[in-house]
Amino acid sequence: MHKQTIPIIHIIGLPGAGKTTLARRLSKTLKVPVLRIGYHRARFPQTPIGEADAWIALFKELSRRRWKNCILETTGLNSREAFLGTVLPFEQMFTIKLEASRKTLENRIREKKKKNQGGQWLYSAKYKDKYEFIRKLFRPFCKIPANCYINTNRLTKAAVYRRAFKEIEAHKSIEKEGQYEKDTKKESGASTHWR
Repeated sequence: MHKQTIPIIHIIGLPGAGKTTLARRLSKTLKVPVLRIGYHRARFPQTPIGEADAWIALFKELSRRRWKNCILETTGLNSREAFLGTVLPFEQMFTIKLEASRKTLENRIREKKKKNQGGQWLYSAKYKDKYEFIRKLFRPFCKIPANCYINTNRLTKAAVYRRAFKEIEAHKSIEKEGQYEKDTKKESGASTHWR
């Protein structure tokens, strides 16, 4: 039986958007690991070289996974992430952008703090905390393109998951159809220009 492969599912969002919650749920359903830059940042010094080393370690991990069958959770704001979108073939990565208003994001961060949830702040020395990060990077984040946009302001965690899963399934079926057409044209000797 042929094991199904999926592209890198890249979940992006500002702190409090619901990235970790969605990533965990999709990971369980799709049976693929979640890769986070925060994990690698914690292993290196918080310096420009340490930041570069963290991204190199993440890219090596993605390479070991053959650039597929995993979930990548990031903010979407680091220029090193843009590298992935530039160098990988279009069908190799599917980006889900979780959006929410500033007020919603700040309220969620406050709630996480009360419950002692939310990881250590490891983004950059430029931003003292997640609130400042949101204040300064909300507008640039709004301009980032994605394959799927989900506004999480009024959605339950379950509704966000259902919407994301539905979009991933739709993407997989489109890819499957495209691969079928590509294979059929090869067999018939016709030239193909697939994506």
